[in-house]
Amino acid sequence: MEASLHNNPNPSSKMEASLHNNPNASSKMEAPLQSNLDPLSYYSSLWNSMVPPSTKPALQTPPSPRALKEPSMDPSQYPRTMPIEMVVSNILKNPPRMGVENALNELRLGVSVQFVEDVLKLSYGAGIDAIKFFRWSGLKLGRKHSPLAFNLLVDLLGKEKLFEAMWDCIKVMKNEGFMSMETFSSVFGNYVQAGKVEEARMTFEVMEQYGFQQDVVALNCLLSALCRHKQVKAAVEFLDKMKARIAPDADTYALLLEGWEIVGDVTNARITFGEMVSRIGWLPNNTAAYNAFLSMLVNGSRFEEASRYLFTMSNRKCLPDLAFFRNTLQILYQRKNTKDAYGLWEFMRQNGIVPDLPAYNTIIAVSCSVIPIQVDFVDRLLDEMVLNGVFPDFKTYNTIFEGLIAARKVEEASSIFREMTKNEFCPLYANYVMAIKMYLEADDPEMAVTMWKHMIQKAIFPKSDCAAILIDWFCDLGRVSEAVKYSMEATARGVQLPVETTTKLKKALSQAGKQDAYAQLEKKK
Repeated sequence: MEASLHNNPNPSSKMEASLHNNPNASSKMEAPLQSNLDPLSYYSSLWNSMVPPSTKPALQTPPSPRALKEPSMDPSQYPRTMPIEMVVSNILKNPPRMGVENALNELRLGVSVQFVEDVLKLSYGAGIDAIKFFRWSGLKLGRKHSPLAFNLLVDLLGKEKLFEAMWDCIKVMKNEGFMSMETFSSVFGNYVQAGKVEEARMTFEVMEQYGFQQDVVALNCLLSALCRHKQVKAAVEFLDKMKARIAPDADTYALLLEGWEIVGDVTNARITFGEMVSRIGWLPNNTAAYNAFLSMLVNGSRFEEASRYLFTMSNRKCLPDLAFFRNTLQILYQRKNTKDAYGLWEFMRQNGIVPDLPAYNTIIAVSCSVIPIQVDFVDRLLDEMVLNGVFPDFKTYNTIFEGLIAARKVEEASSIFREMTKNEFCPLYANYVMAIKMYLEADDPEMAVTMWKHMIQKAIFPKSDCAAILIDWFCDLGRVSEAVKYSMEATARGVQLPVETTTKLKKALSQAGKQDAYAQLEKKK
């Protein structure tokens, strides 16, 4: 192999041809590197195949004054807080004229295995220059790159569609004993993402030459890549061909169902689900498959069908996990489907599914959005969630507070306000405004003022709409002194009162014989 790599300026083209045009010719492609190479020659055989040396001498171009210190190689050009790994990554993505290796040498870096891994994680898009960094750092490490670094390079090259270089790197990994299923998972995914489905399947066929069995784990890796990139039909076709050799497991069907969910194909999902139940039965821990299938039905506005499957699963003691119920509750709430949301909540209770905070917040939002608001039910939920070790948060309290204000439940709103502030949560600004308006309309100016003061205390500065509501109300009642007081508080915080409010205030002061007070207010603006 070494001779072919040094003599052929494009050696990997033969490798690709042997893989993709002749399945039986893979022995040429898989020939191991000679084991008697020293470390430097070992790397050289890899890198010469990827970046053949130029036969032309490099031109010696005098640098211009502006190029004496190129930003991409001078650490002082970067913010002091920028990690050195990011500096190196920027060099690889924007290589300077002097070349990547020279630029790296000028940085005088200490190289470690972890450093190489961190740079590669940041260097997607660097292409061939990432290979140069890998070679440069490998020489400094004495050929002690980690398996993770190799896998990162394989993935990076695959995403850049540098498949010939990718396979040369894989050959080195094979000789080092660094190959893993993660390597093949990366190859599968990058081939499929590049539209090379047949190459991904052919890679599966040559896995045994790298010491990996063509078992269900390997099969699932390929199916996962196909399904992630919406090649679900190709995944099913390949599975049909392999069933006689490899028995699919629960993960196999979960991957297919997740794929059908991505493409939104309910018809084929039903077929796959039926085949899954027929071949492997009902498995309590197969939640990924149940989640994907039921979520697709719910997202496709087929909640009734999903409910029928849910009851069947309940009888079989096989249910989706909490994530499905949480997401479905949110969807039903967004669709204003209160009936089914309550039905699903009751199903959860009957089947011992303990809600988490987002689920509680959603069902509370459902209860606060109905007419009339379900105050008693919300109170029970608050008590229940604490017993389950789940505690109300900012969203919980504001959802309830907003619902009570909208329903004009004055006493209940005051009660929840006291509870939330006791637990150090504040209302949203919009809820402050609505609450002040509600309390004034309910002839409870003391509570309205309490809301105003609490807002000021928490540095939630009022805007013109909130200030106008309070000032207008005191003006209308002839309580001019209070109107002036809150006008001054508002203007002191930069609030520009509406013209209508200032006109009303001026008129009220004039009628009360306090024109001087308005003049003083104008001076403080």
